[in-house]
Amino acid sequence: MASTSDNTVQNRLVTVSEKLQIPNNTLQITLVRLDQLRNEPDVNEDRLDDTAAAALALSAREDGLPVRDKEIANVWTETLDSPEAEIAISSQQLEAVSDYFDIAEVPPHPISLVQRFGEAVDMPEELITVAHRLLQDAFSLDPTVVAGGPSPAATAGGVLSLSALVNGLGDSYEQSTLGKVSGTSEVTVQNRCRDLQDLLDDRLQSDRYRVVPASKAPDEPADNQQSGDGATGQQSSADSTSTGQCSTSQSSTGQSSDQQTAADGAGSADTGTESDADADSAAEDDQDTGAVLETVRSIYPDELPTTTNVAEAHDTSESAAADALEALAADGEIQRKRAGSVDVWIPAGQDSVGSALTVDAVETEIDALVEELDIGSSTRLLARGMVSDAVDGADVEEAAELAATTVVAAARMGDGDIDTVDVARHREFDPRVISQWLDTLDDAVDADIPRRDAEDIVEDVVAELGLSESILAESHRSLERYDGDEEFTAAELGAGAVLFAATIGQTQVDIDRLAALSGAEASYITSAMHGIVVSLCLALVRGDIDYEDCNWTTELLQSELSPTIGDSSTGRAIAVAKAYTAGREGHHIDETTLDVLLSE
Repeated sequence: MASTSDNTVQNRLVTVSEKLQIPNNTLQITLVRLDQLRNEPDVNEDRLDDTAAAALALSAREDGLPVRDKEIANVWTETLDSPEAEIAISSQQLEAVSDYFDIAEVPPHPISLVQRFGEAVDMPEELITVAHRLLQDAFSLDPTVVAGGPSPAATAGGVLSLSALVNGLGDSYEQSTLGKVSGTSEVTVQNRCRDLQDLLDDRLQSDRYRVVPASKAPDEPADNQQSGDGATGQQSSADSTSTGQCSTSQSSTGQSSDQQTAADGAGSADTGTESDADADSAAEDDQDTGAVLETVRSIYPDELPTTTNVAEAHDTSESAAADALEALAADGEIQRKRAGSVDVWIPAGQDSVGSALTVDAVETEIDALVEELDIGSSTRLLARGMVSDAVDGADVEEAAELAATTVVAAARMGDGDIDTVDVARHREFDPRVISQWLDTLDDAVDADIPRRDAEDIVEDVVAELGLSESILAESHRSLERYDGDEEFTAAELGAGAVLFAATIGQTQVDIDRLAALSGAEASYITSAMHGIVVSLCLALVRGDIDYEDCNWTTELLQSELSPTIGDSSTGRAIAVAKAYTAGREGHHIDETTLDVLLSE
């Protein structure tokens, strides 16, 4: 019940997570939340262990892990020094901790989701029990696969589908039905089923996953059932050969499930034609801009008015709503802002959006990015956990940049490797924006976000490109001597140093490959290299570095190479260095003279 220090509680959290096979991403978001709790004035420090255990239970539920609250409490109790101390996780504690983290409601336990969804489709208890076994065994084999699903509901639907399939009952419990019951979709259930099937692989042939006796299975045609010892396992195995694959199937519309929407909560495709027709009809109706204006004012500031929620309020199409909103913006009644990947419409006179709405915009953008990048829900939750600390001073129009940054940070904290260039490509900004926002995020969030400095970039790209030791050494040496005023990111500067060293070493480097490896745009890498050239040339003529210590003077200053490097300002710096080294008389050039020589 009591803890002597925050660090001790944090150590216990790590120990409990290791014992229970809690994935690192789940642990990381709990650590972030524990840091948030330290700033809550009404958190009882004497019960910080109880609160931290409840926070871990919440994170496990959000990731769909079949770890019972009591297991967490029991293992946590074992870590306490006092033999009389005991941890208990109650529903009241879960609700209280949820309130601290602004979680609308306590997430249902994954085990209860499996039970609920199974009962909702009238699945017999024996099949539901098999689903529980499949989920538990998958967790034991690789917890990250279980945690990596889009949602606990999707995992529950997938494990129920797999339970039916390995028993030859896939037609009785279709993935489209389980998608509706779980609030996800046929494709989502199918994908989760396939993930679990690939993980369990040959183990699925075990009788542990067979419904015994077969008579307790749902009613099926007589020729599909067999009885007798061992017959159930053989029949199920045979059936699984033909129907037991979590593969793409034809839907009732005649389209493959890959052609249907994969978004959670998507409905059946059967009514798509009617819905489209209704939307087209509604789009033809002119919208009363006055009514739309009132809607925007009524939505704001409780929510961010978007084209979608305005259209829903007027029961019309988004194109019709957009026309009315754009007309209002043209009249100066509202202002249009780009919040990530969506337009938001703010009433005129509201110059700034409240931080709560900015948080909503960033979190919505995080959800969209995670889906587009196809990364796990743990990363999404960890990214969302950083938002409230990071939005201070941010504008809603920076939602995309901040969302991308938190996703990159969350992936790195979870030992994942995510390419900033790839993330930025999903939105309309340069990768360097993410690097710059990472600096802000690092200061705002009380968590260790793994970062690569320029020296790390050099080591990584030289190794990946198979460049020589001399290029590696020259890259590091140029970084040490660089003293420019330009604000380059670590990725740009490190890659620029490698490009400089390769250029004077007359080694061809694929700039696009270099950009991909470093996470910097090719144009900025080139600019960084030019900055390094200018900095080295000026350091030479000022006497900050000795001519004899420069391995690049011959290649750069006394060859045909120099005219091909940089713009006019770079050329002037090279020209000054050439003039200086022509006599090498040791007469260094002062700053005033340099300013004159380098001026236009």
